[in-house]
Amino acid sequence: MILDLTKLVLTLPFVFVLPGFFLLLAIFGWKSASGGSKISFFEKAALAVPMSVIAVDFLVLALNRLRIFLNGPVLIGAIIAFSLLCYIVFQWRFGKKAKAKDKKEEDAAQNFFDFSYWQAIFILLSLFLAIFMRTTYLSDTIVPSSTDLGHHMFWVQKIVDAGSLPDYGMPDFIIGEHIIFAVINLLSGASPMGAMPAIVLLLLNIIGIFTLSILAGRVFRNPKTAAMIFFVTGVLYAINAPQGKYVSGGVVGNIIGNMLIPVALYFLYRALSEKDSVFAGLFLFSAAGLLFTHHLSAFILIYSVAAIVLAYLALNFTKSFKIVGGWFRIFLKPFPIAVFLLVIFYFLFVFTPSYFNPEAVAQATGEPTKITRFGLGLDQLETNAGSARLILGTFGFALFFLAARRKEYKFSFALSWAIVLLLMSWKPGWLYVNIPSDRIGNYLFLPFSLLAAFGIVELMKLFRKSSTNFFSTALLFILLFFAITDGLSDSAEAFKSRPQFQEAMQTFHSADYLAEKLDSSQDILLKDHVNIYGDSWYKLFFMKDYKYPLSRGNLSRYADPTKPRETCTRDMISEPDSLEGQACFSETGVNYVALNAQLEGNSFEKYPDFSKIYSSNYLSIFKRNIQ
Repeated sequence: MILDLTKLVLTLPFVFVLPGFFLLLAIFGWKSASGGSKISFFEKAALAVPMSVIAVDFLVLALNRLRIFLNGPVLIGAIIAFSLLCYIVFQWRFGKKAKAKDKKEEDAAQNFFDFSYWQAIFILLSLFLAIFMRTTYLSDTIVPSSTDLGHHMFWVQKIVDAGSLPDYGMPDFIIGEHIIFAVINLLSGASPMGAMPAIVLLLLNIIGIFTLSILAGRVFRNPKTAAMIFFVTGVLYAINAPQGKYVSGGVVGNIIGNMLIPVALYFLYRALSEKDSVFAGLFLFSAAGLLFTHHLSAFILIYSVAAIVLAYLALNFTKSFKIVGGWFRIFLKPFPIAVFLLVIFYFLFVFTPSYFNPEAVAQATGEPTKITRFGLGLDQLETNAGSARLILGTFGFALFFLAARRKEYKFSFALSWAIVLLLMSWKPGWLYVNIPSDRIGNYLFLPFSLLAAFGIVELMKLFRKSSTNFFSTALLFILLFFAITDGLSDSAEAFKSRPQFQEAMQTFHSADYLAEKLDSSQDILLKDHVNIYGDSWYKLFFMKDYKYPLSRGNLSRYADPTKPRETCTRDMISEPDSLEGQACFSETGVNYVALNAQLEGNSFEKYPDFSKIYSSNYLSIFKRNIQ
């Protein structure tokens, strides 16, 4: 066990730090080298992991296209070769041409992240609380059991077993959600059915706080705001979606997307505000990484960028043609053009995401077609963003709206991002968004964390300048007390939920029993997703097909007015002795049924067509006697 843990500990920095570090080194150089003043050490540290994730994804996609079998030695060689190539580029660009920059210029470039002693203490304390709260919560949910994570880890195991990337045949999954886990498994041997997925997701979730912090530091040009992000995002609502619950729930795409969206916007902001083609190229690179990872996050980014660009042009209408011409001059430079051509090459000839087709786009846009897509109410918006974060963010919005120069990029970036996500969640029909509103609402925390951090910092300034020190101090204390109690109360509720270790272990034991007993090429198994905890992990014991075994889903899905649904998986469990149930058994060939012992399991015992072959206090498995 110690050896396995050591391998995992060594694998994580090798995969998540090394490629990104050397990529940033090749692009920006080392400290005081030509170009080194463009980016601070703190920014490099925050960007190393997301750049590594994207680089590893592209490496694996290339290896798969070349039909090279994916295994540990191949992946180690690919990552080392990529890092070595980046180092050679660094030496070629900066080794002999390094010239010391004017120190004032370098200090000016980095002072947005030049944290004071107390700011550094505040960041470390916030990080400690953020990690402590998440790990404490995850300690009760570390046994892999969530539905989403089970689905994702099935595809991870497919990659590991086949040594190649799968053909999903459906738009529900994106390859970037699975590559990074498969790489960790192939290098360290850490099983997808262990703690590894939760550890990786926790790491990416924490890095997402850093990426939002560097965006805040650049947009608001204040290290205090960058530091406050760690409290607003890391500590407040640390457990609620899309934070700790998304880690334990295995919502892989959202967690990676929440890390990459701020990165893409960070590069875009710097490209446009500094007229820098290097950042333009990195914006295209990070946006492409998001497109290969999560379709909803990419959709959110596209709408966000469109809102920012249109708002800036509207606020600078008289200079709009000149501005657009300037953007073309930024992006029509060798580096962004090279990145763009590389991305197009990947999309056309290396790997085309399964959702990248007109039908999928048509399904996500247009007038809302379901009740769940008509927008969220105010109470739902509060739940998604968090009451304290929403109130403080609204206050920060008002302060920034009144204080900032409206023709500057930071005005459009800070406010348009919040407005467009709010409209997408509240009134999606106005923007022709046809996606479940609750899923979009989970992204509200990103812009509102930015504005809330700004609002808290500005409030502290106002209170400090107030002539009535006692009144201002009392008001600030009440405000922070509300933010902390509300921000932590929802997280405290999450700890009250009863851990389901026993149920999960019994589910795994029953799956292991069936995997040995069944011949998956002939026997058909039906399980009850509604009442069996962790049942999505059944498929990892068989590794036959994504849709094996069959499942009775949530009952509401069988009454979908927008399209007809099969009902056999419902009827074979709800009414196995009915004419419909019997016809379904004959049609599907189901001859094994796994049920909750305390619910349908009791009723199945009275049916003569079924014999109980496995029993525990939680699960019962029946074999159908009549074929």
